[in-house]
Amino acid sequence: MSKWIYSIFITYLLLGIYVLVVATQIPYIGISLDTNREQPVMTEFYYPHWAQQNNIEKGDLLLTIDGKPTEDVRSIQLNSFVRSAKELTFMKADGDVHSVSVKHKDIPEEFYLQIIFPLFYFVLSFGVAIYLWRRNKDNLLTSLLLLFLLTCSMTYISTGASIRGNLIGGFVISIGIVLCMVLFIHFLQFYFRYLCIEWLYLNTKWLYLTLLFIPCCDFIEKINSDFWTITSLIKLGMFAVLVLFAIFILLSSYLRTKLAKIRLITIAFITPFLPFLLLFVMPEIFGLNTILHAEVAALFLLFIPFSFIFIQVNERLFDIEYQLSRLRYYSTLAFFCALILTTGITLLFIDKLSIVEITSIFIIVFLVIIASFYIKEQLDFKYRKIIFSSTGNYVHNLYAAVNRMGKVKNQQELLDQFKYEITEKLGTTAFTIISIAEDVPFTHSEVSIGNEMTHLLLHDTGEEKIILKIRHVLQNEELLWLELLALYVSMFIDNLKLIEDLICEIRHMQDNNETQLPWLDKLLWNIIEKEKSILAQELHDTILQEQLHLARELDVISSSPIIKKEKVLDIREQLLNASKDLREYCENLSPPLLDTFGLQIALKKLIQKVKIRADFLLITQIERVHFQDATLHLVVYRLVQELLNNAIKHAEATEVLLKLQVINGGFILQYDDNGIGCDIEDLMQSSTSMGINGIRERVRAFNGDITITSSHNEGMQIFIQILEDVESYD
Repeated sequence: MSKWIYSIFITYLLLGIYVLVVATQIPYIGISLDTNREQPVMTEFYYPHWAQQNNIEKGDLLLTIDGKPTEDVRSIQLNSFVRSAKELTFMKADGDVHSVSVKHKDIPEEFYLQIIFPLFYFVLSFGVAIYLWRRNKDNLLTSLLLLFLLTCSMTYISTGASIRGNLIGGFVISIGIVLCMVLFIHFLQFYFRYLCIEWLYLNTKWLYLTLLFIPCCDFIEKINSDFWTITSLIKLGMFAVLVLFAIFILLSSYLRTKLAKIRLITIAFITPFLPFLLLFVMPEIFGLNTILHAEVAALFLLFIPFSFIFIQVNERLFDIEYQLSRLRYYSTLAFFCALILTTGITLLFIDKLSIVEITSIFIIVFLVIIASFYIKEQLDFKYRKIIFSSTGNYVHNLYAAVNRMGKVKNQQELLDQFKYEITEKLGTTAFTIISIAEDVPFTHSEVSIGNEMTHLLLHDTGEEKIILKIRHVLQNEELLWLELLALYVSMFIDNLKLIEDLICEIRHMQDNNETQLPWLDKLLWNIIEKEKSILAQELHDTILQEQLHLARELDVISSSPIIKKEKVLDIREQLLNASKDLREYCENLSPPLLDTFGLQIALKKLIQKVKIRADFLLITQIERVHFQDATLHLVVYRLVQELLNNAIKHAEATEVLLKLQVINGGFILQYDDNGIGCDIEDLMQSSTSMGINGIRERVRAFNGDITITSSHNEGMQIFIQILEDVESYD
């Protein structure tokens, strides 16, 4: 697969560079001629603004093209059309002969639409393709999406070479406009299979047969150029039918499944292709005047990489709701800013800019502003703790100071570090830290300022007070910074004393050969009692109630003169079910397969049980994991168990995705459902969220990271990462 992908990338690069070089070698001018006279007469101009600037008018006689007589140029012999030229010689009606040197910069529309934008698209698509491939190697869905993006890009960037009469550029466009649609529909078929959605449409393999019509059309066109118009309409018609077919698949599938993933792919597809279809392809097919030229309408195709860069096909659409909402927000801001700037530029150069140049300026400004927003976002994230004030960066300094003080090991180091921070920030050494007796009146919140002396209570131990005396006039920001830092110092001292007391207690226990710590025993006892309470409630609400019901049924039977065999068998069946439930409780408390056969078999058995009980589709990808700390095997099992129990009880989902992935030194557990979701803050405060809170506490107990994202009717996503503490087992 990798060698095949490498060959695709190399072909894309070589072919793309070739067609772009063809477009840059000679400018495109697009002049229609009337060749029914002795000397060809110019009748229509593709770029009328350029013709007007060079005093070229309808009715002028075209004498030579790049030094060749007009009648010797093949494109004029075939189509009465001048595609491209570097120099033109023409005669005015009064007999004056003029020569015009043609350069790309003289025709900005041609330069931007056939060179700059295709080059930008070429690089962008290649970068997106590399990104997708590196994240999802050896994945068929990724390969199809990658081929679709590269085919769209190759088709677009070949426009310049094709309209200049280049055979390779023309063939690439002919194949590309159909192949890109077939690849996209092929991608949809496999993506639907991945999502377990029934494919109700034509099998994609038959669509590949449509590609055979392209060489046939090109062959007919070469035999007889009169069929050029017909074959072009056939190719555009095939493209239009495939686009409409893809839109029909997406819309009907979304109406059938209501999946957010299908809706987002629909938006990503319709945004670039529908405008191109309506503004150019459909008018061209029906013989109407096109609303936009092909290369202008094709600008909408630039949205393809931006749309599909958010689609990661290995597991799911990753955070795409957030990504697209952010893109919509930035696009809205950028649109109005770009509109205002473009309007101002247009008013300044109202007589010098064409509509294409104005559109180009708007698009460039729009993209630059969006890029600026994303760059600003990254800078804000990196420096989000930096808030500048009028007299200095106090908040950032406070954050850095607290971070440094958090690394100290005892109270004296803490106070020394505190002195260092004051000296560095306030630029003074005129201060002292003293301890006074408890009987000296000084409240915890007291800050005394007077006679250029500031007294600040740092900590009250109950026996003594630690006070800062600073002989320096403080500004409001400096005083606020000092008070906040002192508050942190007080909390640090409390924590250090607790740690010191704990260490002393442990050492005392070791010296006296004691084996227990009262506070630890109390903590463990509370945890055990909490677990017992939860289990008791579960048994009371399920098996105990079932047993009481069966006892009443037996009382009724014993008092009846006639004993019905069916009733007894029914009670027996209920007893067996209760025993089965009790066995499941025992297995949940201590999974026997985990110690006997290992984590992989235990998880497989658990998932099989859930699939039988659950009313949702469970998709799992479980990699084999092994840890030096055997406790982590139980942790993984419990996390999976709690996640699936939560999905059964609360999610109301139709699809649940669970993935266990091995990483260097640990594991990643990912959970995703499309259920009713919830508000995270409400969930954490709710009494019914014991499962989620249990998961959070279990992860934190092993120094792991957990991220929970959810909103109403948008499902829930949970990301868990735990690294094994190898050092403690060396």
